[in-house]
Amino acid sequence: MILYVGGRAQGKLELALREQGLDNAQVWDGAVCPLEGFPEAPVLNHLHLLIRRLMQAGIDPAGYLEELEAHRPELVVICDEVGYGVVPMEPFERQWREAVGRGCCALAAHSWRVVRVVAGLPQVLKEV
Repeated sequence: MILYVGGRAQGKLELALREQGLDNAQVWDGAVCPLEGFPEAPVLNHLHLLIRRLMQAGIDPAGYLEELEAHRPELVVICDEVGYGVVPMEPFERQWREAVGRGCCALAAHSWRVVRVVAGLPQVLKEV
């Protein structure tokens, strides 16, 4: 698995597609994809939004990500960093941010490559 993380609109998707030699047609979007099963596309964009949707549907994101790792170890995953800034007052928003952070930690532990993207520039955090 390869994990790309970074702030919103920092060029994560563009960098991932360029580095992997892929195009937008090979991306499944966590904002709108089905919550059952895993699409065959090689890239998952918006992991943070997928985790939000899973939580809203009452599905454990940690269990989902474990299954994802087991079934799609070659997947390229892209996630916005959502844990910076002001701590939200709403409990769900705090729980969601924590779930995204923990999910990224779990995926990073099992990824062979982890890249943080800032202003379109890659910072390789892990490469095995």
